[in-house]
Amino acid sequence: MRYFLLWFLSLMFAMMSLSLPKPARSQSNSPSQFPDSPSRNPSSGSFNPLILLNLINSLSRSGNNDQQQVDLSPDIAEIRGQIGRLYFLLARQYAAQNQLPQACNALEKGYSAELEAYLLKRMRSLKPDSDDCYASEVQRISQLTGSPTALIYVTTSKGGLELIGVPPSSPNRPAGIFSRTRIGAKSLQEKVGIPIAQTNQSNGTPFRKVAYNVTTEEVDRVIIDFRNNLRDTSSNDFLPQSQQLYDWVVRPMEPELEKAQVKTLVFVMNGNLRVVPPAAFHDGKRYLVEKYAVVTIPSWQLTEPNHPDRALTPQILAMGLSESVEGWSPLPATKVEVETISSQVLVGKTFMNSAFTKDNLRSQISSQNFGIIHLATHAKFVKNSPQESFIQFWGDRLQMNQISKMNLVTDLLTLSACETAVGQNLGLAGLAVDSGAKSVLASLWTVSDAGTAPLMIRFYRGLPTAPSKAIALQEAQLAFLRGEVTIKNNQIIGVKGFPNIPFLIDTRGVDLKHPFFWSSFTLIGNWL
Repeated sequence: MRYFLLWFLSLMFAMMSLSLPKPARSQSNSPSQFPDSPSRNPSSGSFNPLILLNLINSLSRSGNNDQQQVDLSPDIAEIRGQIGRLYFLLARQYAAQNQLPQACNALEKGYSAELEAYLLKRMRSLKPDSDDCYASEVQRISQLTGSPTALIYVTTSKGGLELIGVPPSSPNRPAGIFSRTRIGAKSLQEKVGIPIAQTNQSNGTPFRKVAYNVTTEEVDRVIIDFRNNLRDTSSNDFLPQSQQLYDWVVRPMEPELEKAQVKTLVFVMNGNLRVVPPAAFHDGKRYLVEKYAVVTIPSWQLTEPNHPDRALTPQILAMGLSESVEGWSPLPATKVEVETISSQVLVGKTFMNSAFTKDNLRSQISSQNFGIIHLATHAKFVKNSPQESFIQFWGDRLQMNQISKMNLVTDLLTLSACETAVGQNLGLAGLAVDSGAKSVLASLWTVSDAGTAPLMIRFYRGLPTAPSKAIALQEAQLAFLRGEVTIKNNQIIGVKGFPNIPFLIDTRGVDLKHPFFWSSFTLIGNWL
């Protein structure tokens, strides 16, 4: 039965590749064209989305329909992965017909099925389907935080790069008050060659942009160059790729974002876009972080945005390694980081080196509720193998497939992982979904031990009073970028309202203004 299902899926993919709507010739001359919701309708011979939906529903019954989180066999997980691909194709069909709520719902199911295939577990959806691409939720959160928020789906495929944006509603304003809107629209028109009609308010309606010739392969090439060039902290060779990513992912939406006066961007992205920091995208004059707080979520239905009481200082469980274990290099800055955060910035408990064990972690979280669990250590996340992904403890490793059994129920799990490439495609998304934590802060690449400690201290210093975790991270990143937080004379200086911190660590080659240092950590999940 399994082989028949897989054969049938392959046949359906082949049929749909022939029947998907193709761009008109006039729309395919430039790889950077982003028209609004399509000016064409699919041809009468295009594939009917209802046929695809019926196929998905029938195949879904081959798995376990229980909405509880249950383990899947590898065979069923493989089918779930194929179903995920079908949902992404279905989303393209709906979007091409300007049925954006249906497209958003299909994307949500696609991301869930993709994670299920990766984790070998059936995920429990936290939210039902939406009839407005979650626009009402976006508006509610914008009002709750006082930071106008936009939800942005970014998907790449062989058929092109597609954006679906969900802005918040904005009140009526006198015409002409949005000077930045005119600038954003002019920039888009110059870059893309599309005339933009000027309006003076946003009604929160979802919108679509598409570039048919910007394929997954092209995006991946730019991402690889971007990440490689970011490692050279003495140069700005990363800027061409940073600006290209901005032009693809952000610039097409600028008029709508400006009209709604958006301050926080929530991205749901696929593929290797998950392993680049949107905060470091560059518009030619400024980084994205200078305009927006940024967060990434695995999917809206797998995220539960809620706002903790910021008046209460969260208890923190801070654990880490500063000594060398199992061939890993020592991390001397983690001692300063963990002890400063848990005793001077926040209130909590500290476990270092030989006390940093899985048993101690398990006993602490079973006896006390911690708002934050902070692990300063080594980690590795492998794209296609959660079994090979792990967090390093003293003399032991916590495997990815063991994380859910640890019951890490907390508002924020910070993986301050040094000298390791953490963010490998689905790895971080899987961690965010499977850990039990409402949100995860973790590194996207091999980070600097000396550069990480100041960022973490500055982030936690601002967290209790920030409107959201995303804004607290933005403020910490800006403090680095603007030179407010620096390392000088063996001290960390410039942490807001905090005395200088002794830092007897080798900091040669550490320029905290460079995005290698301030954009290395990404926030995933509940950003409030």
